Amino acid sequence: MMPELSFSQTEQTYSTRYSKAGYAFNLNEDVWVLDKNRTINWRLVNQEIDKVVYEGFKLTIARLAEEVSSHHTFNCWNYTKTYLLSSDMYQEGLITSKLILSLKAILNQENEYKLGTIRALLRCWLEWDFKGLEKGLENTLDRLILSGNIKGKAVLQNCPYTGPYTLTEQQFLLVWAGNAFNTGKLTLEEFAWFYTIYATARRPTQILALRICDLTIQNSLDGMKYELNIPRAKQRGGIFRGEMRSLIITEDMYLILMNLINEVKIKVKRYLPNIESEDLNQIPIFLNNKNLNSVNSVEDLRDKLKTIPDFLHGGASKHNSLSNSVSKKCEAISERTGEYIHFTPIRCRRTRATNLVRHGITGVQLAYLMDHSDTQQLKVYTAYTAELAARIFDKMKDAMAFLAAQFEGRLIENENEALRGNDPNSRVYKSNNEHIGNCGGSPSCQAGIKACLLCNKFQPLLHAPWDELFLELLEEMEQREKDGASELILKSFDLQLAHVKAILDACDKRITMEEIA
Repeated sequence: MMPELSFSQTEQTYSTRYSKAGYAFNLNEDVWVLDKNRTINWRLVNQEIDKVVYEGFKLTIARLAEEVSSHHTFNCWNYTKTYLLSSDMYQEGLITSKLILSLKAILNQENEYKLGTIRALLRCWLEWDFKGLEKGLENTLDRLILSGNIKGKAVLQNCPYTGPYTLTEQQFLLVWAGNAFNTGKLTLEEFAWFYTIYATARRPTQILALRICDLTIQNSLDGMKYELNIPRAKQRGGIFRGEMRSLIITEDMYLILMNLINEVKIKVKRYLPNIESEDLNQIPIFLNNKNLNSVNSVEDLRDKLKTIPDFLHGGASKHNSLSNSVSKKCEAISERTGEYIHFTPIRCRRTRATNLVRHGITGVQLAYLMDHSDTQQLKVYTAYTAELAARIFDKMKDAMAFLAAQFEGRLIENENEALRGNDPNSRVYKSNNEHIGNCGGSPSCQAGIKACLLCNKFQPLLHAPWDELFLELLEEMEQREKDGASELILKSFDLQLAHVKAILDACDKRITMEEIA
């Protein structure tokens, strides 16, 4: 029997978890039901492994179950249990580089992909800072070169669960997050956290160190200039908010953060009605609500800001809570796996670095943009530079079915069924002015057809010529290619094409059902 685990107080109070499929399981029980097809039985795990390793393994699987598909979670658990922690492989103590290399040595090329799944688990284990792993293990994981289980062109080190996002995945994430916020699935704080982490690619500790005064706007000759002064981190001998770097941001990001700031100001004024504007400017954007409740007066606030400058700032628990919540709610689907995209801040940093490298930015320039003081550690973020060979629809059967299901509920047979059917301005047209659907959102939106295809307020017409629109987009993409457009520009068409294909599938399904009836 495994000895009784000693989870921390925070983990004990969080013993009941919910899998991505919505099934409840208890951290302290042996059997976890992830969905109707997959169950994890901890009694099947080698009972001789170290208690610390067992606890770290269990906590990592629990969090994975919350954030990614049951299929991937079960594979991570099963391969780690069967291969890495089996009685034949594992001897005693922490999981070490030697153990990883020993496993690689005995796996044939056909089965090496299983170690790739184990590596994805171990990277999450490391990122979430659970115990049980040897210090420096990440260096071994980064050096591993494994055979994949996908035929065709190799996708060197491009892990679909922990590596950088593809351009299509980035588009899916942004569209999902915008729609999730509009429908209330993401709170304003969660949306601001996601957008700031994604857009700046800064470390969570840097984003948590932001204060209201760090967001600025200036009227310049070129128009409005939006800036975010971001505190630096990991500087030798540095102090909290001791060094800053300014980052130009978009108007969208400015408005998102400003809305959150207004919400924070209202909250602080409720506790401290007499607070002055200068004091308000020093309040964190991502506020530690518990510590705010312990502030007795404006004078007490000023004293704490002076003596304990990070007192009102969120800590590791805030970062984990926000990132975990966004990842659990995420319904964006990867074209590589057909499963939910796993959102983590480190993946955003790897994505930013990879995008910059694709644009030819390297060396000192890359170090500055990634907020490094030198170029020594850049390989951590730029190791994953290979592109997938197959195009989006080759591996998107599950994802396309998911998208088509979303469009089924929004299809309209005629304009009378549209939310704004009595408003001619709600009509959406394709290139030859042919009516293909209606906007169910704001009358002031004039974003254009490509944006409409990605918006959850768009209502497609059932009998519109969607096949023609699909061909038009393909032809436009081919023309861009002939004109010398970069791969990034060409891949930007993937998301619109995927949505038109999903609308086609939804229409075909509706028409087929009507014919049968």
